[in-house]
Amino acid sequence: MPYAVELALDPVSADVVRRAWRELDDAGITHVSRSGARPHVTLGIWLTLDHDGAEAELTQFAAETAPVRLTLASVGLFPRVAIFLAPTVTAELLQPHAGFHRRFGRLGEGSCGIVEFRPVKQLVSFALGGR
Repeated sequence: MPYAVELALDPVSADVVRRAWRELDDAGITHVSRSGARPHVTLGIWLTLDHDGAEAELTQFAAETAPVRLTLASVGLFPRVAIFLAPTVTAELLQPHAGFHRRFGRLGEGSCGIVEFRPVKQLVSFALGGR
């Protein structure tokens, strides 16, 4: 079972993403709007994970990480997987993302499991639809 580490959005930002999900649902793209998922920024996904190590690191990371301001900049596609919103890449967003991967990379299979979420390959994204 894959494991994801996500940053929750504030209520106002989450409502913006939920509106997009509802519009996609109205157009027949229903998976995310009906999945029970909460709007979030995905920092990383692992196929396996050291639970005890991850819990300790996540607790420390959360205590040290301030909220980040972001702007949604584009719509992207992970072919056959998901449509996503991507934020504008800023130093304010890159710093905690890179720091997260330095701390968590050693805790799961293949450093970060799924390559799209490694810092140089893909920053972060908000799922709009998928399988």
